[in-house]
Amino acid sequence: MAGLYEIWQLAEVSRRLDVLSGFVAMCVAGDDDARRRLAQLVADAETALSASPADLETASESLDQLVRWADTEWNDHPYRPVEARPDEADRQTRDYAKDLRHATLPVGVRDEMGRIELSLEVRFLALCRQPELDCRIRQDIFYVAGRAAMALDLGHLEAAEHEIRRMKQVGSVEQRESRCG
Repeated sequence: MAGLYEIWQLAEVSRRLDVLSGFVAMCVAGDDDARRRLAQLVADAETALSASPADLETASESLDQLVRWADTEWNDHPYRPVEARPDEADRQTRDYAKDLRHATLPVGVRDEMGRIELSLEVRFLALCRQPELDCRIRQDIFYVAGRAAMALDLGHLEAAEHEIRRMKQVGSVEQRESRCG
């Protein structure tokens, strides 16, 4: 199984390839030769990304060729995608990485993750619906729920379950304190 850093790198290339290839596809819609060139670059990159183990170097080379082509032909195009700011790029890459990571896990683990994710969502929503919770308590619940979600993203099921139990405690302990105070 690929490590998290490798999955992140693959996700980054996949994200950039998807965005730029969609733009180039729009630009070359009427040019059969250019469409074939694009299809070949994308196919080469996707083949490299789906190989076992993935060939990140070949995929990156295909992406670099696509970037150079877009820079040469459509650099001033008003709809040319610009590279996302680091925080936005990381959010987008995280979504891709979650999908890639999820695909590498055995079915039993994915099922267990789904169960834990559902438990997290149900518990979180139940706590958030309680009208007696003040702003500080809600912030604590959001924070702990975020930690549980992050643990799930990383495939740490025990840590996710621990954070769900912690979230329940925050909601129940804090409720008693807010009623008493």
